Amino acid sequence: MPKEKKFQNIQALEKEIRKLRLRAKQMENEFDDNFSHLQENYLPMALNSVLPKKIAYKGIPATIISLLLDNERFRNTVIKLSEEVIDRVSDGVDYLSEKLKRKKD
Repeated sequence: MPKEKKFQNIQALEKEIRKLRLRAKQMENEFDDNFSHLQENYLPMALNSVLPKKIAYKGIPATIISLLLDNERFRNTVIKLSEEVIDRVSDGVDYLSEKLKRKKD
């Protein structure tokens, strides 16, 4: 705790009060600036504290996708699913192609 000051006259006391009020106002402004910075950067700061350092913040969807793709089981499942979807789309295109050929004949 700071030392107590003894003031010789009322002018010195009033000067110290003005000085302390000015310092309080400066501290309020610093607090407001720091709080605004926290509000603007909360999500990236939270993600940086939770996620591994190798994952740079790229946005929530990109971060989630990169985390999921790091998992081998999930990656294999996505590959199988995409192969199945491509096979079905190919079957559909083949079916439409055959129908169009029949109509021409």
